[in-house]
This record gives sequence, structure tokens and C-alpha cells, in this order.
Amino acid sequence: MIKRTRTCAICNTAFTTSQIKAKHCPPCRPKARQKNQKEKRQTTEEKRILRLSQSDEWLWIASECKRAGTVEILQGVDLVALFEVYKARFKTFGWNSETKTSKFHLCHVQPAKGIGTVGLLHHLNLFIGGSFHNQTHGNKSYQDRGLCIPRSKLKAKWKVTSTTHDRVVLDLVTDYLGQVLIDYAKEHPVTKSNRYCAAKWVFQNDPDNTLPLSKLERMSLHDLRAIRTKIEDKPAFTIDYATKRSFIVMLEECQRLSEQLPTGQHKSDITFMVPVLHVAIAWLSRQPDQQGLSSILENPYGVTWNPLELREGMDASTLRDFIGFRTFHTLQGQPVDRKMIRSTLSKYLEVTSLAPDYSGSTSSIQDHFADDYSRFLQQVPVIKNAIISLGLPDKVMLAEEIVKAEQATYEEEMFARFPSQQCEGLLDYSSIYYQVEDDYVPNQYLRITPEEIFCDF
Repeated sequence: MIKRTRTCAICNTAFTTSQIKAKHCPPCRPKARQKNQKEKRQTTEEKRILRLSQSDEWLWIASECKRAGTVEILQGVDLVALFEVYKARFKTFGWNSETKTSKFHLCHVQPAKGIGTVGLLHHLNLFIGGSFHNQTHGNKSYQDRGLCIPRSKLKAKWKVTSTTHDRVVLDLVTDYLGQVLIDYAKEHPVTKSNRYCAAKWVFQNDPDNTLPLSKLERMSLHDLRAIRTKIEDKPAFTIDYATKRSFIVMLEECQRLSEQLPTGQHKSDITFMVPVLHVAIAWLSRQPDQQGLSSILENPYGVTWNPLELREGMDASTLRDFIGFRTFHTLQGQPVDRKMIRSTLSKYLEVTSLAPDYSGSTSSIQDHFADDYSRFLQQVPVIKNAIISLGLPDKVMLAEEIVKAEQATYEEEMFARFPSQQCEGLLDYSSIYYQVEDDYVPNQYLRITPEEIFCDF
């Protein structure tokens, strides 16, 4: 074995080794290994940050910064929570590729261009709302709701315009976020948009293309895929997802913000709208031809439960519009008139039953539709509690429900006092429950003498 003398690159101490490429003495090798790993991590983070301009999420951030006129809208941002809201909008499947419009918008609580203020791009200042409601609402805002910066406090160094290039904006974003972006890049890859890959393919394979790659990259993914489909002369692979119901989207946003918002009136008002939406969805789910509501209330085979019905002479579309606008304005920050909402629900809806009817269900049916039944059993108490909390049942129905609840509580307490015991043998009898037979009456036609009983002994 050949021994070589080397000088350590860290401590400059001479050491002997058989390795040709050895650069560090044995005591310094752990330090060198840690240093190399740190450099590799830094390189990975830097590479991810350099790809910001090719990511749909970050290009959206650049667009919002240009819309607001400053990158300071990212003040105090939680990037993970922000991107969760951004991606959730696409999971509503409300985009219409033909009309280039979406049924749902990412709405600001404090508007991006307010009167004397700039709304933050923050998950607590954003919610997914209907495009119609958002356009109708306009640029209104409510005091002490959402997050914003006074225009008078904006710094010139962070300002951008609508004509500023996206890469310039993202460079400013990188400087503004600093360590926040570095920490994010450590744990989360920056995904390159499929649009860039599709644009590159069209640029290289379309004989009729006259556009430069930079312009192709600005086209929508839908249009680029259409060009590729035409060139390859084969049908495009597409999946048509059903658009989420607007009440479901509103409920999900109310539940999210009721957990994430700091304690205050806005959070309290949004929390109040959660049972309102549960009641509305429960009623709507039992109307003819209503789909996409099973995540809130299933309708399993063999079970009959129609908890709410529209009162005679009431218009269903008016009730739906009322709930939709009330929920949107509540998310936007408008104070809630709870008494008015409760009285309106009582005016339009009548509670018919607080308990499902399982008479048409059998054990075999429940086994066949096990998932549906499992979800339904979890949903029933949620809907029931929502109906009761809004004060919709009449006094008689509510009194009956209270009696049932007390009886169920009593039975649970009784079972809790006497925990089940496992039998350990043929002669192991229960120590907490004794059954005494009725008095034994001998058969008058059967006479057995004591001598006959013991004759075998």
C-alpha cells in the first residue's frame, strides 16, 4: 500500500494517507463533510430561487405586485399558507377554457387598490369567492377587517409598475423576502410550469410557427396543447372535472378562516356562517337534481332523512341568493345581523325531522354501501347541531330531542360504570350481572324419587 503525505486544507497539518484525492486529515474530515453538505444545500436553494420566473405561483405573485404597484404587499407573508389558498382555487374546477373566465376568484378582504391603502397578498386577506359576487362588491372595504398598508408608508425602492418585467419584479421580491424565501426554498421545490415545456415543444416542432419562444411562453397551456394536438393529429388527453358547488366553496373558506383568523369580530361572524351554510346545504341536498353536495350530507340508499323543507309560497332561488350574498359579504368583513339571518331562515325553511329513518335499511345494504353509511353517520350530528344552534326547530321538536339526548347520555353513563368483562372459561360467570330464574315448577307427570337420582352413584 502506497503511503502519501498531504497537507490538510483546513488546519494545514501534514498527514499520511493512501487515498490519492484526500484533502483533509482525519480530525477535520467531519467538518469538511458538513461544509460540503451545506454548500450543496445552498446550491439547491439558489437553483430553486433562480427558477421563480418559470413558476406559475411566482408569476402570479409578480402579477399581483404589479397590480398593487409594490412588492410590499408580501409583508409578513406565510408562503406555504398563501400557496395553499392559490392552489385551492384551481381545485374548484371553475375555469371555462372557451370563455376564458372563471366561476371563482381570489378575493381580497382589503382591496389590492383601496382608497389610500394597499391590500396585502396574505392568506388572511384572501378568500375564494364567486366571480359574480366579487364583481358586484367592487372596491368596498370595512374597517378593522383584513390586512393592508397605508399608501403613505410605501417605500419607493419596492415600487413597480404594470410594465415592469416579471423577472425584475421577482428579483425585488427575492430581495424583499430575504431569509423567508431562503427558508421556503429549503423545504419546497419551485415547480416549473408545464406551459414552458409545451411552448418549447411547439417552438421546436411546429413548422408553421413564426413566434419567438418568449411569446409562446406567454400563451395559455390550453392553447399550446391545442397546437400540439393539431400537429400530432391525435386527440388530446383531457379530464373534465365537475365544478364545485358555490355553497361548498363558501363553507370551506368559512371553516378555514374561522380557524386561521385571530380572535375578533370578523372571525366570530365567519364562524356564525358555518352552521348557516350547513343548514342551506342540507336543505339543498334533498332537492331534485342537486349533485355535488354529498361531502356535507350523503343520501345513502335505504335511509330517509329530509331535515328541512321550503315553506309553502317561499321562493327557493331567493333563499339561495340571500345565503350566497350574506356569506360573501361576511367573508369580505361586513358585520353580521344574526337575528335577521335566523329569522329569514325560519321564514323560508321548516324543520321536518331531526332524526333519520333507517327502516328501509338492512345490514346487507349497509355493508354494501359501507362508505356512504360511515360518512352519513358522521354528518348527521353536524347538521342536527347546526339546525338547533340557529333556533330553527319548534319547541315540541326541540323538547323531544332534549329528552332523547338525556336518555342517551344516561345510557352511556350506565355502560361506563359497568365496563365489559371477557369470559375466561366455561365456569367464569359475570361478577356484575346476575340473572335469577323464575320459580321452578316441577312437571306433575314426571315423578323421580331421590333413589333414582342417585342410582348411578
